[in-house]
Amino acid sequence: MLGRFEVVGVDGQPAVFRSRKVGCLHAFLCLNLGRPISNHTLKELLWPDSDGDRQSQSLRRAITDLRDALETNTSRGRLVHTESGSVALDEDAIDFDVRQFESLLKCAVDSEDYLVRAAEALALYAGPITAPLEDDWVYPYRRQYEEEYCAAVEQFCSALIAHGQAAQAVRIANTALHVAPLREEPFIASIRAYAASGNASMALRQFETLEQMLDDNFGQTPSERAFAALDGEPPSGIVERRSEVPESGGAIPAESRFYVRREADEQMEAALDADEGVLIVFGPRQVGKTSLLAQVADYAREQGRQVAVTDFQSLSSSEIGRVVPLYHSLLHSLATQLDVDYPPSWNEWVGPNSNLNNLIADVLKRTPHRVVWAMDEVDRLFGSDYSDDFFGLIRSWYNRRALDPAGPWRKLTIAISYATEAHLFIKDMSQSPFNVGVRVNLQDFTLAEVEDLARRYGDSTHKHAGDVYAITHGHPFLTRRALGYLDGGHAINSLVQIAGSDEGPFGDHLRRLKEAVHRDPETLAEVRRVLGGEGTGDPAVRRRLVSAGVLLETGPGSWTFRVPVYEAYLQRVLG
Repeated sequence: MLGRFEVVGVDGQPAVFRSRKVGCLHAFLCLNLGRPISNHTLKELLWPDSDGDRQSQSLRRAITDLRDALETNTSRGRLVHTESGSVALDEDAIDFDVRQFESLLKCAVDSEDYLVRAAEALALYAGPITAPLEDDWVYPYRRQYEEEYCAAVEQFCSALIAHGQAAQAVRIANTALHVAPLREEPFIASIRAYAASGNASMALRQFETLEQMLDDNFGQTPSERAFAALDGEPPSGIVERRSEVPESGGAIPAESRFYVRREADEQMEAALDADEGVLIVFGPRQVGKTSLLAQVADYAREQGRQVAVTDFQSLSSSEIGRVVPLYHSLLHSLATQLDVDYPPSWNEWVGPNSNLNNLIADVLKRTPHRVVWAMDEVDRLFGSDYSDDFFGLIRSWYNRRALDPAGPWRKLTIAISYATEAHLFIKDMSQSPFNVGVRVNLQDFTLAEVEDLARRYGDSTHKHAGDVYAITHGHPFLTRRALGYLDGGHAINSLVQIAGSDEGPFGDHLRRLKEAVHRDPETLAEVRRVLGGEGTGDPAVRRRLVSAGVLLETGPGSWTFRVPVYEAYLQRVLG
């Protein structure tokens, strides 16, 4: 099932299914091996557009065909069980690669046979699960096993490096890049493996490819782990780290000593203490929204809450292109993270929102704990055909906390982050979650916060905190880059001279900014108007530039660049 869909019967011969639906039935039962699935669930999942009688007839035929494909006359009824209005496969008589994959990955990293078992597990993964099938129910499982595979690749390569097998780690990581080209973990594994083998140029090339991939597909920057891999730092959990590396980009882990607490942290924690139903974090790109959500999640866990995290930037186009695959993915991810079994049924007669509403309510009823569901980068859904419906559903969950205090919604808090102004895309803000609960507008670092961060790098760097603030205006990503540059032994005069050049510590960031501006003619024209000092322009485009973290609105009709170096750099490269 991993990268293909092939079945062998008890007689050792390839099984041939009479229809694609029979294959879908077999795949779904395998992924829920040993768990009886109700006839109702299977009918709604596989034949959502048919009426009840036709669904029942189709299911009976599919079960018969499945038995014909898998069983012999002497084994009739042994593999496919139909009892009490449900269907299940005999888990003792069925074996398949996903089951082996999960079993092999349970081996502890410090066990003697870890390297052998992990290698066997990774060799089983040949691509997305049930690759030929594109039914809506497939995507959550596909995402789940891809995440498990990529995490295993990074861990296995780190273990190989720790055992002096960097060349083997390079091979494994680069194979994974072909299998999962839009995941960060294989890139990190490859970068770390090349660095460990002494090939710094290839490590840098892989890092730059990762930067390009993340920016092109998700508008993101590499995580702290990617920067640490490029610096040659071994990962925590495999071998002891020599020292903690100051993070230069991506989200800051909750436990990092380089995380700077701001007023927003206190606001969010107070909102959790008050058991608010909706927490909103908004601000421009690279201001620290994801890092703040990580802190919120960590604080919630300390309170004894269960936490689930959905990063909308990491969802594939197949998952967000239509509402039903998205809702399947959200439901599966939430239930999996909360460790709750749920009935994966779907009733086409009541619509996507009603399905998701009923199933999420069922998941919440099955957990005794309060739940925080963190939704990062939800603006990826803005402008979609279903965005008003989805955000309207979240608003209804918030309202029902008050209308039904004894119901399941009382235990749910949703924390949302976004960069784009919601009112530009949401038709009726009164039917959305964006004007209720607690709203936190995350801003760039203040001078005091830059000084606080610089102090953690040591006295030689801390004394230049004011100079760094003058260059970055507190932009969190650039501030960390600048402090890291100084901490690496460079002089403040050197930073001042090359801050706006392609060769400086901000070079890759500035090049991506230039490419983003050039990508859209309207954006390019508006940036040129701002560079020319024109006070008026297209308000909609300028708001997009504010959301993207390029401009600041300093007053009604007044705009400036968020960071001085942006203006100098764009003035030079745009002529």
